[in-house]
Amino acid sequence: MSGKLNQPVYLLGAGCTKFGNLLKSAELQGLALQDMVAVAVKEALADAKTDPGEIDAYIIGNHTAQSSFASAYSQLSKWIGMDLKAGVQMAAACSTTNVGAQLAAAQIAAGIYDKVLVVGFEATQTNPKGLSPYERELTPTDVMWLWTDGGVGQAYSVPQGYDIFPVYNGLIALGYCRKFGISIEDYDISMMELCRTRRLHGSLTPQAVWQETLEDEAKRLGFNDLFEFWTSDQNPFLAWPTRLHSLVTAVDGASAMVISNQAGAKEYQGTPIEIKGMSYCVGDLPWYKEDTVFPADAKALAAAYQMAGIAPQDLGYCSTHDCSHISSIRIAEQAGYLPEGEGLKYAREGRLRFDGDRPMHTHGGRHAFGHAWAASAGTDIMEAMKQIRGQAGPKQIKTPPEFGLVHNHGYAMISSVMILKGGM
Repeated sequence: MSGKLNQPVYLLGAGCTKFGNLLKSAELQGLALQDMVAVAVKEALADAKTDPGEIDAYIIGNHTAQSSFASAYSQLSKWIGMDLKAGVQMAAACSTTNVGAQLAAAQIAAGIYDKVLVVGFEATQTNPKGLSPYERELTPTDVMWLWTDGGVGQAYSVPQGYDIFPVYNGLIALGYCRKFGISIEDYDISMMELCRTRRLHGSLTPQAVWQETLEDEAKRLGFNDLFEFWTSDQNPFLAWPTRLHSLVTAVDGASAMVISNQAGAKEYQGTPIEIKGMSYCVGDLPWYKEDTVFPADAKALAAAYQMAGIAPQDLGYCSTHDCSHISSIRIAEQAGYLPEGEGLKYAREGRLRFDGDRPMHTHGGRHAFGHAWAASAGTDIMEAMKQIRGQAGPKQIKTPPEFGLVHNHGYAMISSVMILKGGM
């Protein structure tokens, strides 16, 4: 296995919808799920300055068929201008659009296609109403998690026991604090500051579900002291010592990307983004041992760095999967972007902000931007593209990064890594 692409491959465009609720969010109300997907695709094609007729193939993916579609490759083909094209549906849960982009890159590098469209979509808040193909109704939270948990190893997972909340949050937090000598109070303060950063970034990102900073939420609820709000019943423990606001905000949403060969990138009137390195690796439960690092991450990160020919210190931007805020910190340390055992210190000091020296998740991440399972990796890649292009608006990193890393976890568990570079 060479671990290299046979020719350079580029991202030309990316787009996404507002993340929210198809029945409640003003920007999404009145849209069918099909409309929502079409909006993301239209935006990606516009960013890529590409007509649907120029696309050779498409990869489309989602995680929960109960709330969206089976056979999305055909059910959505006409909605996104891809009918009678080479199309397939794939699933890698929350890594879907990252892995989908890697599969597209491999197809292009092999010379099979020139341009490929990658689409991810998810409805976590709504599901089909009766037999109607277009009408929706609200999905109860417990039902949504039941459907989602179908993606974890059923032989090992224990509902309300050894499941996503303690295993991906509480146990990692406890192991991290024990290993690096961090008190639970210091952990709590650091997580508040990390959430403050993510919410600031979300408030500066129009598509994010949370447009309110953490400070503004506290004031709205009658708190003058931010830590008093953080430790109140408004922000309860979900898996001690991890609180509600250190976790994902589940939403409906869609994202899309246009990926091209070198010839298409040369014709593009803008800054193409090269996929310099990529890899993915699967690991079933248990995901980690006492050290709380994921072996699948280690393999995927090493392979992506080797393909890209760079070292962690070359990165100017990093987005690690942050369904769990503490997990995202640990993975950033594992990736070499943050010093081992100092991630919470960096968060507490504000160094992970867009104007800090180690910026991360400048769109707000899974809590502030929101998480629409299969669609979310596409928004992470889109944000990295914007930062590298210098087009991230009010939360633009002062010096646009040359290299950016996007890491995603797909439940449960596929670790996917992509390293991006601006220009040709």
